[in-house]
Amino acid sequence: MAGKSQGNAYPEYGSTISQPRAFGVSPTSSLVLDTTTSPSANIDEWQAAVDAALARVAHLDAATRQLNKASEQRGRSWALPVEPTEQARIPVWTSRREWLRQFRHHINSPAGRALCARRLIKPDKAYAVAEAHADFAESRTGRGVTAARSTIAARAKVSESAVNRTRRILIDLGMGFEHARGRNLKTIEFLAAEAHHGGQQHRAASTWALSSPQAIVVSTPPIKTPKYHSSRAGKRAAKYRTRQSRRSDTVTEFQQPNQVPSATTAADTLSSVSFLSCEVLPLGRTHQRASARTHQDKNLNCRSKSPRPIEVQRTAAELITHAPALSPPGHIGAVCDVLIHAGIDHTRWTGRDIARALSFDTKERGWIWPTASSLTSPLGYLKHRIKGIDWTKKSPSEQRRAADLARRKEQEQLERMHEQRARAAANPQHRAHVLAGIRAHLSAKLQPG
Repeated sequence: MAGKSQGNAYPEYGSTISQPRAFGVSPTSSLVLDTTTSPSANIDEWQAAVDAALARVAHLDAATRQLNKASEQRGRSWALPVEPTEQARIPVWTSRREWLRQFRHHINSPAGRALCARRLIKPDKAYAVAEAHADFAESRTGRGVTAARSTIAARAKVSESAVNRTRRILIDLGMGFEHARGRNLKTIEFLAAEAHHGGQQHRAASTWALSSPQAIVVSTPPIKTPKYHSSRAGKRAAKYRTRQSRRSDTVTEFQQPNQVPSATTAADTLSSVSFLSCEVLPLGRTHQRASARTHQDKNLNCRSKSPRPIEVQRTAAELITHAPALSPPGHIGAVCDVLIHAGIDHTRWTGRDIARALSFDTKERGWIWPTASSLTSPLGYLKHRIKGIDWTKKSPSEQRRAADLARRKEQEQLERMHEQRARAAANPQHRAHVLAGIRAHLSAKLQPG
């Protein structure tokens, strides 16, 4: 019995060895295609396999789009999705500026310094890391901090271990929560990341949320905002009454007993009669007249000055809003004068840009912002800090506009590339023609004889 051990001591294995096939030559023996099956049945089976693969691709594309839409992906990286119920249990922050003020107050308190000492980090370094977290958070809710530890460490100019220590402090204070721990992406998540930003991403960073709980908000002292808009009408009325009283006192001094004052003496205080009378007046009264004239001259000079540009006033108000420690004790026009004297171009630098530049310079020097109660002269401190910064470089607003323009050009280039790829793709008529040729070739090869 050929090929079996019962009939031959040396069984034949030749029937199980695959032979190389030549293109256009029909296979022999048992590998010959079953000619009893019609060619149309094979073509239908092939078409069914192609349709199933296309359906699978369409299903994956729809699933990735739905996942990206449900998780509200943003930025140039794909973040791990967080359940809405998980986000709802975390209170949102008050605002970026208020959250940073609350964190700074609590880490500088005795309990906060003890907490920093227990976590082996200095308060100023912890504040720098917290500020980097706040830069990556959503401005409205404080959530969505999806930057990697290396990115946050590079922004704060600290080590990754300092980022870990600061995150433990945030958890201890209840001002930071980790929604999802960083991990490798699954298959569907990998495809969703590729559909989101067009690149390959194998791992996602942790997702954090910054919060302002009620205990933190209540224990943080409020900001004492000075009253900038005082009663200007009341001040003008008081000055007018002062001038009138001084003028009446002067007329009374020059007037002799039982003598009616002349029109010249009452109307012109610098006439020859007044000058001659001033020579015989006591020394104290003469000094009073001189100081009164000097005060009036100053008032006239102040009134003759041109008003400050509205853009400078808006810049100063925005600067005080983002840096409340620089609030002047009097009118906000003093801040406008400091900005004008420093030569800052208000068309390029907004108040927020100036505050960000001061914060960046503070971080570079290893300092932290002082509190409003610790500054005895906010204007002097502002003048001192402005002198050490180069205001001729590009402002953060200009850098942001340049980045937006570059990103817009990149998106337009990507859209043009997609359009070119779509135009280069074969149309349905060409695909049908090629498919008919393939079918004809297979039919000719599968015919017997």
